[in-house]
Amino acid sequence: MLLMRLTRLMGKSHALLLRHYLLWVCGYCLMQGLTFVLVVPIIRALLDHRVDDASLWLLPLGVGVVLTGYLHYRAAHSGFQVAATLMNQLRRRIGDHVVTLPLGWFVRANTSRLGLLLSQGVMEILGLPAHQLTPLLRAVITPAVVVVATSFFDWRVALCAACLFPMLGLVYWWAGRLGRTADRAVQTANAQACDRMVEFAQSQPVLRTYGKAAQGYRQFDQALVAQSRAARRQLWLVLPPLLLNTWLGQLALMTLMAGITWLVVMEGDAAQQTTLFALLVLVSRVIDPLSEVASYGSGIRMASTQMEAAENVLSQLSLPAPTESVPSPQHYAIELRDVDFSYQPGVRVLQHVSAMLPANSMTAVVGASGSGKTTLTKLIARFFDPDSGVIEIGGINVKNFPVMQHMNMISQVFQDNYLFSGTLRENLLMGNPAADDDTLQNVLKLTRLDEVVQRLPLGLDNRVGEGGGLLSGGERQRAALARALLKNAPILLLDEATGALDPENQEAIAQGLSALRGRCTMLVIAHQLHTIRNADRILVLDHGQIVEQGNHQQLLAMNGRYAAFWQAKVRAEGWRIVHPREEPGEDDV
Repeated sequence: MLLMRLTRLMGKSHALLLRHYLLWVCGYCLMQGLTFVLVVPIIRALLDHRVDDASLWLLPLGVGVVLTGYLHYRAAHSGFQVAATLMNQLRRRIGDHVVTLPLGWFVRANTSRLGLLLSQGVMEILGLPAHQLTPLLRAVITPAVVVVATSFFDWRVALCAACLFPMLGLVYWWAGRLGRTADRAVQTANAQACDRMVEFAQSQPVLRTYGKAAQGYRQFDQALVAQSRAARRQLWLVLPPLLLNTWLGQLALMTLMAGITWLVVMEGDAAQQTTLFALLVLVSRVIDPLSEVASYGSGIRMASTQMEAAENVLSQLSLPAPTESVPSPQHYAIELRDVDFSYQPGVRVLQHVSAMLPANSMTAVVGASGSGKTTLTKLIARFFDPDSGVIEIGGINVKNFPVMQHMNMISQVFQDNYLFSGTLRENLLMGNPAADDDTLQNVLKLTRLDEVVQRLPLGLDNRVGEGGGLLSGGERQRAALARALLKNAPILLLDEATGALDPENQEAIAQGLSALRGRCTMLVIAHQLHTIRNADRILVLDHGQIVEQGNHQQLLAMNGRYAAFWQAKVRAEGWRIVHPREEPGEDDV
């Protein structure tokens, strides 16, 4: 079973390499067992004072030792070849598969497990052919060869030695049963601890600003405590089988020694007594590798847990999509017909959503937090597929587009944006590597990023740091917006794209986006209603349903939910902080 899983992870094209490794290991273990057996006639001849006969067996013994060493070298070399191939293939297969998964799969929990798998997990799997399988097979094959060979000298000793295999096999099974659940718990705890560690490091400015560094540390500390508890539980579950395995090994050796000694005393044939003394030396070689089975099994079990994690990632289904491109749409209108969606069974996020976003128009979506606005944009970007209903672009179901063709039609800026470690220019040109300087400068002005470029010591060639950490939140937001605009896709999805900007820049970018009307189909989510008041159409979402739609003036005339939002905004604009000694005026709220 374990070897079949390794073969699947490596891929069928590399199965021959794994088989060669197993052949070398089996040859090594077989030759080692036969070499051990050659000790019996030598000892028997020496005990009978037949030195010349003993000398005759030295040559086969020497050949056996040399062959054993050579086969061991080839097995080890082949094992490391398998490990290197497995590392390249496994990481490549996981990487190739991950890029086909729906973007909705990449939540924090999944990405934490994926990071742990690609670092620690892959290394533990590589330990199988490099370190674990060879000694485990040796612990089984070599004693089996010795027991079979012993039966030719004395069947009673062979039978006693063979009785050890079921007992130690039972201990090995027990250890695996106890440790498997603990291993999964340790894996989950490690992933959570890594996640909390990164979160704790990244959130230092916020934690210290609000005097919550200790509270943030407590959360990190709780994750470390949970990790420690899981590790201790794993130790307590694994330790008893290890101790029992060692105890059984020593008990078996003492039993065999006592049994052989009793047979020697009871045996009347002097030649057979000599053979029994020689077998006493041989059976000791059976015990040593068998007593280590549980320790090897612990490493194999942990690697098996990581293999299960790798298989789980590889088993995640990609969204169904054709591989051949379809003709480009004649227009880029977006239509949603009776769309339902749930993240969890029974909990609807969107219900019977139907809307038309005309081509080259600007459509805004407003609503309270949790009403489904971001989910709506993610469905259009095909982070997920709807539970029911249809989403079409240009009259073509989005499921009929190949992934790359669909993504090439869409530029998107969400609330959480990521900049790669590198220069600002490199991050921007990711949207369109072929963009010329004039196009780049126009986008910089449109997003007010030109002001940031002027302040940076190296301008566009200034490095932004990992995740854009050397820029402010508003600067990162503008860079992400510029990157999306530079792509010049026919569909533009903006989820709070101006949320981290000051009112002046919000208004400037809102005017810039208005200039894009007629050039692309825009869907904009904004809590700042003044940035979308000029939208061609506004959709009002409430509890996953569209309750109102129309332009700004039409929605105000309805005096419904949107009008209430707008009136609340107008009242909020009159707010100001009044000094305790200052009497509020009539215009103060």
